Amino acid sequence: MQDTVTYSTAKVAVTEFVEREFENFPKKLFTQFLNFFSSLSTYEEEGTKLHPNILFTNNIDLIAKNIEDCYKLSMFTENIAEVKFNYNIKKLAPFCKHGWVIFVNIKEDTVTYGICNVLNSIKEKSLKNLIFSNAVLKERSDKLYIVHVEPTSSYNITLTSLKGEKLSINNTLDDTIVNDWQTEIREFVDASFSKLRTTQKKLDEIKTMYENVFDSVFKTVHGALCVIVDKDYVDNGFFQDGVWLKEPISFSKLFLRSKTYNESKLKGICELFMDMLDYDGITIVDNTGRIRAYNVFVESNTRNLNVVGGARKRAAYTVINSRRKRIIGIYFQSHEGEAFYKPVKK
Repeated sequence: MQDTVTYSTAKVAVTEFVEREFENFPKKLFTQFLNFFSSLSTYEEEGTKLHPNILFTNNIDLIAKNIEDCYKLSMFTENIAEVKFNYNIKKLAPFCKHGWVIFVNIKEDTVTYGICNVLNSIKEKSLKNLIFSNAVLKERSDKLYIVHVEPTSSYNITLTSLKGEKLSINNTLDDTIVNDWQTEIREFVDASFSKLRTTQKKLDEIKTMYENVFDSVFKTVHGALCVIVDKDYVDNGFFQDGVWLKEPISFSKLFLRSKTYNESKLKGICELFMDMLDYDGITIVDNTGRIRAYNVFVESNTRNLNVVGGARKRAAYTVINSRRKRIIGIYFQSHEGEAFYKPVKK
């Protein structure tokens, strides 16, 4: 005898969410979307995980018109009765590697697929954040429908609507609590600049840039550890096994002075930072936004802790439980996409 068990609860939840947030969503398209849904969080091409973000809407032109520097490129249009959702998504997914979002624009008789993004500075908000914070678009939420689908780990997919509703689907068989990445990274970013003194406008810009960097890290780096220390921190041997920069790299100096701001230089340093985060070990920054060290290792000490995971997680909890002064907190990201920020215990 063989029993077949399906994720019926998740199916019902997604169905009810789309029916509630997107009026008259085509049934055939929705069925194909459901069949593709479970593969979104692990989708890859030629060994590269892509984390494709999909934007379902009924008016992509209105979105592009109201988002500054938004660029959209329509690729395929098909009759609503002859949709080939899986085929078209696979054709567009490789562009997601560099931050492009797939849009699916639904009209009465046709469906148009394409890609869109904002071609702005690395210190400005992402397309998703700009859409869901745009007052004009939100005012039209009674007629403008948007459902944004985003894989947030190798086992979790989040759906967000223009009306502010959110649904998180966990594909694991246990009751793992999936941390909200935006909340975790915001706490990390706030701690990373807690002692940077500048205007509120410039502080907001540098924090947005940091969020954008870690959004790219989350999507492209297989795992990362980033420790925040106080600006006056002097290592006494705890982090001695690593590379400490003779001259710390200061993000604030790169663009907080408007007269010397250089976008190309800033992007280059951000890419260098991401390479450090992608390297083995811990990257260390301080709370004025300076990169201090990378490729740092600590001797794991989690014998009395119930830590489930590999060397990276054991290193994270070693730091968290070190209770050392002037070590503030740590950002952890696993190969599977689990992510959290935790302060060091006092």
